[in-house]
Amino acid sequence: MAENSSIFAKNRHNRPFFGLFCAIFALFALFSPVFAEKSLPGLPWDAPVPELWFPVGEEIDYEVYWGIFMVGEATAKAEWIQRDGRRLLSLSMKAESNGIVESLYPVRETLQTILDPTTFLPLSFEKNSHEGRHHHHELTTFDHAAKKGHWKSLLKDKQKDFDIEADTRDLMGLMYWIRKEPIRAGETRNYWVMTDEKMYELIVEAGKKEELKLDNYGKVSCIKMEPKGKFNGMFVRKGRMFLWISDDARYTICRATASVPVASIKIVLKRVRGPGDDFWTRSVQKK
Repeated sequence: MAENSSIFAKNRHNRPFFGLFCAIFALFALFSPVFAEKSLPGLPWDAPVPELWFPVGEEIDYEVYWGIFMVGEATAKAEWIQRDGRRLLSLSMKAESNGIVESLYPVRETLQTILDPTTFLPLSFEKNSHEGRHHHHELTTFDHAAKKGHWKSLLKDKQKDFDIEADTRDLMGLMYWIRKEPIRAGETRNYWVMTDEKMYELIVEAGKKEELKLDNYGKVSCIKMEPKGKFNGMFVRKGRMFLWISDDARYTICRATASVPVASIKIVLKRVRGPGDDFWTRSVQKK
């Protein structure tokens, strides 16, 4: 890494906090994938459903704060999808503004990654964002056998090819992959991540344990982490980002904070829905 300091998301289109917000949870893709392998991706749809390290069907709701004001909401979702008779995994994040931000600068942004559940590598990543008067709709597909990626705008006549590393991940997929082998206090992990059609190295440093109080779940023990990297269009060069991830079997992002030139951003877990949605409720009751 050329720089040792934390670097945060800077919107390449001078967009507000929602570009950064989606990046976080994606720290924390759509269709038309290109497959280089001769074998088909995924599993036959009628084959036994694989058991992953997180519950497929899970939905996590977050609130977004700009300083002391709650300015938006977002939902992360994991679900099975069927494509040409094959079972693939969809990881998505939808964010939208509310309150005064909605009237001044309305934001609607959707990120979706489609993965092969047998390798957990991305097949495609799609971003569709409406921010004020700006609209961006992009699709990236991955050919892991050839170590190539292809990006194209779905609104303009623009496209490009780029090289990828082995086991390249996108930010959405990475945050779920980390849940397979949790980073414990004092550990550091390095990952290769694709964003803006380029490869970057992401370093995640795990700090001490802290206890957070969540409105709907009471006290939850978390590990405080700091991601560091050099991301064009995703991270700004000023300020620091921190994540609080639950130190339990769920290993869920409970809070994220980031400082930007004009304010601070905070994302807080509001509610978990879907399979095992009473996970923390049961933990609180046991205490």
